[in-house]
Amino acid sequence: MAQPDPIPIFEEQETFYTPYFEIKVNGFPLPRGVVRDVISVTYDDSVDRIDSFTIEINNWDADRVRTKYLGVEPGPGSPGESSLFDPGHELELYMGYQGHPKANLRLMMTGFITTLEPSFPQSSSPTLTLRGLNIMDRFRRKQFTWAWFGNDARDSRIAKELSRQPDRPVGRPGLGIEVRIDDKAAADETPEDYIFMNNQYPIVFLMERARRRGYSIYVGEERTNGSTRRFLNFGPSQQFLRDVTYELEWGKSLIQATPTLTTTNQISKVTVYGWNRRTNSQIQESVTIDDRRFARLNPDLRAVAREVGREEEVVNRPVFTEPQARALAFDILQKQLKEAVRIGAATVGLPDLRAGRTVLLKNLGRRFNGHYFVTSTQHRIDDGGYRTDFTARREETESGGAAA
Repeated sequence: MAQPDPIPIFEEQETFYTPYFEIKVNGFPLPRGVVRDVISVTYDDSVDRIDSFTIEINNWDADRVRTKYLGVEPGPGSPGESSLFDPGHELELYMGYQGHPKANLRLMMTGFITTLEPSFPQSSSPTLTLRGLNIMDRFRRKQFTWAWFGNDARDSRIAKELSRQPDRPVGRPGLGIEVRIDDKAAADETPEDYIFMNNQYPIVFLMERARRRGYSIYVGEERTNGSTRRFLNFGPSQQFLRDVTYELEWGKSLIQATPTLTTTNQISKVTVYGWNRRTNSQIQESVTIDDRRFARLNPDLRAVAREVGREEEVVNRPVFTEPQARALAFDILQKQLKEAVRIGAATVGLPDLRAGRTVLLKNLGRRFNGHYFVTSTQHRIDDGGYRTDFTARREETESGGAAA
């Protein structure tokens, strides 16, 4: 899928002066008095983990000289704060800015409160930290390894296939819940050579595929004959999140950046061994760094991997066909090459910058300039403002060719 043109953030004419958040618990916004007690709000996402939130709240009522939300038992005249943040309550978190049409709040996640962490320090007021996970955490049940090839290697088709119950004897993955797709977007998807799920929870795998395409995946509900039925929606984000690729430059829009180049673990060839149960014969498939599919992937480092000449053999992964073995070999070699250049960086708060998106990083030097795939982000609003920290791996040089 083609990425949109990179946007320098200061050319968007957005205002970054008034960071703002909104929190809803069980569908209702927090009362104004409770909002004033919020010290910080943090949202974390990753391509290989379920999203999470952390909210720190003042837990001291100075007028009553007692704890406010946790550590006090409800009694006559209690305003109900003691049960407001009970574990299991559903929470919606929005982050963004006030004061500009383009800067509306973005829905970061819908999840459940899973952890309460009160703090009773010696020399300051008590605080309460809430932690929670995306609602889709409840679909993490069993990890699978599977591969799709040819016309089946389309994300929307895979999403529909994962609706089924998992086939445990064969090991075919499934979620056991209906997955609805966008038919128009599905028709525009081009099949890939292969798509490989390597020992992952199907829901985490599906979230990763969604993020790669700028799609959203969320739980929906519908009522029929008095009963409520849940389903997953997989498709383009129409309401809250923009499909945008940012251009970030050190000295301008990058607050800080720490790139790392590592060649120690680079390999030039992977061979996967398995056993074909139908023919009762050994499987042996290899992929090298000269595979045409690596032509644009970190091209300035392929020569380094070739010079190192290290080879890897895999004998402990469950593969039962030659295509599965080739897909696994390619997947291992591709991930290793992608990990050669990584970065940890920070910029002004950008609610549309999420794991799975692409950023163009500039002014970092010839070895580190280029297009990066964002692997995780952390969005935080506190008394210091709104800041987005992220980690990413470089997948292409800025020109798409070798670094000069």
